[in-house]
Amino acid sequence: MANYADTNRLALQYAMSELMNMPEFKRKKSAVLEMLLANGQTLISGKERQLLDIKKTDSDTVEVSILTKPASNAVTNRSYTHSGDIGDSEKATLSFITRGQKFKYSMKQADRDSVFSLNEMRGKLLLGHIGHVLDTLETYYLAWLNTNKSQVSNTPTLGEWDGSTYIYKVDNDDINLYFQRIKGFMRENYYSGQMQMIANEAISQKAEYLIQQGNQNSENLAWQISNISPFPSTELSTDAGYVGMAYILPFGTVGLEQWIPKMNRGGFGDPFKNGGMYYNIADPYGSGLNFAIHETATGADNQSAAGERQDVDVEVEVTIDTAPVKATMSTTNASPIFKTGLLEAGGA
Repeated sequence: MANYADTNRLALQYAMSELMNMPEFKRKKSAVLEMLLANGQTLISGKERQLLDIKKTDSDTVEVSILTKPASNAVTNRSYTHSGDIGDSEKATLSFITRGQKFKYSMKQADRDSVFSLNEMRGKLLLGHIGHVLDTLETYYLAWLNTNKSQVSNTPTLGEWDGSTYIYKVDNDDINLYFQRIKGFMRENYYSGQMQMIANEAISQKAEYLIQQGNQNSENLAWQISNISPFPSTELSTDAGYVGMAYILPFGTVGLEQWIPKMNRGGFGDPFKNGGMYYNIADPYGSGLNFAIHETATGADNQSAAGERQDVDVEVEVTIDTAPVKATMSTTNASPIFKTGLLEAGGA
């Protein structure tokens, strides 16, 4: 397998520019992560958020509370006594998952006239592996949307609710009114206002097209995109019988919490001393996530990898804990997340 040994003195070489290096470090778009993080702190109050600061270890459990909708207690006549029900609340446990990557770098690799400095090697390794973590999280949370989509719906006036696959189906003949159908479907489920949508390429490209069909066109179709923020996903696949697929939800009803250990937050240690070094780094891709880094050094023979027989490997682990947050509902299997699909032409 090729490694840094291929870049030592075997030939005259030069390093590519950052722009030329970009294709090698390309990665899929983190549409779901972007959407979840865009909700910021809308789901959890400042008081509850302090629990995340209290959380000390991976095994600590964090719960959040909401007030539930009261049951209906109708009256048809006034009375001087009113024995209604006392309100209630519910708790939801934040289920944190840990995802990460590990790698190592040699302290002596850059000493053999390599075209790369030690910091360049280390930096690109860190960048690449953080990208791998983001890709893993994107796949996980896309599956989470599917698992947590609503299994109940009011019967729509237009389109069809599939009670077995839990998908709101829009006929292909209504392709130019797809987003209007979705907004109407959400209104019939009593949701209005700003919506967020994770959409596959077919739906995303249709949105881009419709946005351009403004007042200057003979048929203005752009109006139906108002109050919908689409997040294009290249990973969202279509179920059989559909040409377009999307998840739609009201803004502020889902979110993402993150956590790293206290030792990483404050910084501690030295990679060349017993126990290693703990620190953190903001996501260089700009997601807003903060990663925990642990580095520890060990002796190594790296002669076959452009290092030396008497060398030092610095072993690195990049991790982050994240937990999805979804507005809880007292109705069984109800969720603010709905899955929608645009049927193939002639589909049912």
